[in-house]
Amino acid sequence: MIFNLHKEFHCRLGWRFVLGTLLIVVNLSVSARPNRRVDTHWPASVAQFIERSENCLHFAGEFGGDGSARDAEVNREMDKLRCNSLAADLQSLRQHYRGNVRVTRRLTGFDDDGMPKNTDSGD
Repeated sequence: MIFNLHKEFHCRLGWRFVLGTLLIVVNLSVSARPNRRVDTHWPASVAQFIERSENCLHFAGEFGGDGSARDAEVNREMDKLRCNSLAADLQSLRQHYRGNVRVTRRLTGFDDDGMPKNTDSGD
């Protein structure tokens, strides 16, 4: 009888431990994803541009310029992000949202190359 109580206690404690650990791991993995959230309070095209620009800035900082395998990987990622078209995309967004003061103000946070002027924008 004592063995059964002991076993039942460990089963209940075990499930609580597993569930608690799982919740912690899921929470940490969601909160640890840099630059993966798309701001939902901006129009989708603006939010996607903001995310792309921030990711392009990140990868530009990773480029070593030494022709290494890492540089090739960074170049591939920047090509996927279409970093070379940020300037044209920013110009297009500015034109499209020229009547939207809030979006226009947000887009002034990017230089003419489409890169963030202030990397601590919080948006």
